Amino acid sequence: MRSTLFLIPHDVAGIPLFGVGILLACLVILGIAWFAWSLARKHPLSDLLATLPVWLVAAAVVTFVLPNVEQRLADGTPLGLPIRGYGVMVLLGLLAGIGITIHRGQQLRIAADTIIGLGFWMMLGGIVGARLFYVVQKWNTYDHLGLTGTVVEFFKLTEGGLVIYGGVVGGLLAGAAFCFRHRLKIAATADLIAPGFLIGLSIGRIGCLLHGCCFGGVCEANLPAIQFPKGSGPYQSQVASGRLLGIELREQHAPPAVIAQVDPDSVAAQSPIAAGEVLENIALGYTAELDPSKPNASPPFRAELTVSGKRLNIRSEQLPDWSLPVHPSQIYASINALLLCLLIWQLQPLPSRDGVVFLIAILLYAVSRFLLEGVRSDEAGQLGTAFSIAQLVSMGSGVAAILGLAILSRLPPGRAWNWQARGEAHSH
Repeated sequence: MRSTLFLIPHDVAGIPLFGVGILLACLVILGIAWFAWSLARKHPLSDLLATLPVWLVAAAVVTFVLPNVEQRLADGTPLGLPIRGYGVMVLLGLLAGIGITIHRGQQLRIAADTIIGLGFWMMLGGIVGARLFYVVQKWNTYDHLGLTGTVVEFFKLTEGGLVIYGGVVGGLLAGAAFCFRHRLKIAATADLIAPGFLIGLSIGRIGCLLHGCCFGGVCEANLPAIQFPKGSGPYQSQVASGRLLGIELREQHAPPAVIAQVDPDSVAAQSPIAAGEVLENIALGYTAELDPSKPNASPPFRAELTVSGKRLNIRSEQLPDWSLPVHPSQIYASINALLLCLLIWQLQPLPSRDGVVFLIAILLYAVSRFLLEGVRSDEAGQLGTAFSIAQLVSMGSGVAAILGLAILSRLPPGRAWNWQARGEAHSH
């Protein structure tokens, strides 16, 4: 796990990098140079104006978004922009997805500019959708911040908090809008981008591993397992349930619940805690602030237990340095998406109707995601069921994919692009 890779400083020689500063000046100079070069090459003015929104979005991000996601001291002094492993892997996944789609598009004589434009808008829609889905899912952690605070937290994308299904929905909606605008066949385009989606997902899951999110449940069988450091998401989850402290609860998986037994060799055994008492609550916290010069170091971590009316403090030095071994769910998910990408890549030329490949990808991912949720423990059942929200969405999308395939089977054959001639087109 490596949540923060490095920290970009707030300023250089006293001049801020973000906001109205060095980065914005470089962006303006680059934009002017690119427009001048394009005009000298006699590119159509309409094509240049079509790229203007991209430049404006980039300028808005540099000016308004980046200053608000800088790491700060308690007094608000900005230290710099933390480059998170999660954000880097998501970006690499997006670039890889666009890259293999450009390669496939060249085989079908589709202009690379078209795919880059499609990829940009799908990326934007996917990030917004993934973040929005996460905020809605975790609304109880945001509703007290107010509108301004929620918006600021919404844009802290590099710190994790993106939901895959939200990204898929947002990306597809943005992609459909792009297709309408540029008169592309939606079903054919969906087939084209399916492997790119999956390779992006595969690489993005490594970001989940670096960040410590989307973690698996405790692994008690003789199976592959990984451990996470003190203060990480899996670690905090195991402390909050009492399991890492050596407390086993009756019936319930989390407080409040009756204590069934206390492991005699555990942290809890060092405190006046006994079987039969009620574990009312476990509050987690830090005894000091994070050292900004060591962005990957966890501050001293503590736990406060309320047991049958007694308040007990467990100090950082009493706690284990590592979590209990958990299923490597992020690695499983990454391998799953990679295998699906390879399979869909081989399937792309075979069907006689557009949309079939995309729907097969949705169906296979829905089934595999439903099964993979079985080894995760970071989400509880939703809507009064034992199924996580991802499992519920998987069931819905799987059924929708089956219905879509049934409808397509009744339509006359036909594909927008000549997939059988892709090798010949590529050799030209």
